Formats: sequence, C-alpha cells, structure tokens
Amino acid sequence: MAIHSVDYTKTLAGQLLVATPQMTDPRFQRRAIFICQHDESAAMGFIINQPSEEITISTISDQLDIDQPRFEPDAPVYIGGPVEPQRGYILHTDDQMMPNSVPVRDNICLSMHVDMITEISRGLGPLHAKILLGYAGWSAGQLEQEMKQSMWFHLPATEEMLFNTEDALIWNKSFLAMGINAGSLSPQSGSA
Repeated sequence: MAIHSVDYTKTLAGQLLVATPQMTDPRFQRRAIFICQHDESAAMGFIINQPSEEITISTISDQLDIDQPRFEPDAPVYIGGPVEPQRGYILHTDDQMMPNSVPVRDNICLSMHVDMITEISRGLGPLHAKILLGYAGWSAGQLEQEMKQSMWFHLPATEEMLFNTEDALIWNKSFLAMGINAGSLSPQSGSA
C-alpha cells in the first residue's frame, strides 16, 4: 500500500521525506530528511532527527578553532547523511543570512560557511539552526524508485518540525501530521 501519491514531475525541495516501516536501509530507518534539492538529475537532503552521540557544537568549535559557544555548548551536531560526512552544513531560519545562504522553503535556509557556525557559537546566529555533517543523496531516478517501493512519504517541512520538535519524536509526529498512526503500519509491502 502506498502511503502518499506522488507527482514525480514536481520537486520535493522544501519537503520532509520520511522513511516508512518498509525502509530496508538501516541508515535511514525511522529517519526524516529535509530535501534541499530535487530534480531529474539528483536529489539531496539532510537527516534532521539523528543527533551525533559524540559531536557537539563545542567539539566543532574546537576543531574549527573558533570561540567556544556562549549558549548551549552541548547542543548536538547532527549526522546529516552518509555522503561526505566530513563536510558541514547549517539548516537555519532566515533571520540571519550569509552571502552564500540559500533559501530552500519559506523561511528555511541552507548555509555552508564557517562564519555562520561562528555566529551561532557567539549567540548571534539565526534564531533556529541545526549544524549537520554529511548529507543524503540520490542519483537520477533513485529516490523516485524508492518512493514507488513505499520506502518514503513526504509532507511539507515546517520550522516547527525542523527546529522545535524533539528529535526522537519527529518520525512519529510526521506520520501523525498525515493522519497516520506509524504503529499500525506493517514493515511488509506487497501488491494486489
């Protein structure tokens, strides 16, 4: 049973991609991904509900040789995905922008400049932000094929879901936002 009918001619950029119980790749089970780019050649996004157990903003500040965070030094850095895990990204609200900040949806932006991390560390950055390492990426047609196999569904991303919902609750709340109880779904898929 497909959870959400998809028009593959439209972009999923700005959407929250949520793994269903049919997801077979353990790296993405119970994960929610904010999609930043999606077109006929590729798709990329960031897992928003996988905080690192080892890396905090203090750790990143040390590695980048910038001032220690003034607020929330133990705030997590997120594992954004398995591709290029050494590369950092910042998802944030648009109240603080850098020259290379890219609006993705409404007031949600993407930055990759270390100056944004410095501003966040100083307490001068955007109101809401997540620092992520790595990203999730799909080649042409790969994501669409996974969606046809009912491994993902999508819904509009919101600032509330990205920045204000507890990480452990994002997956279930995504289903509830679609009117679905995740516990009622079977990890088996089939066809009639």
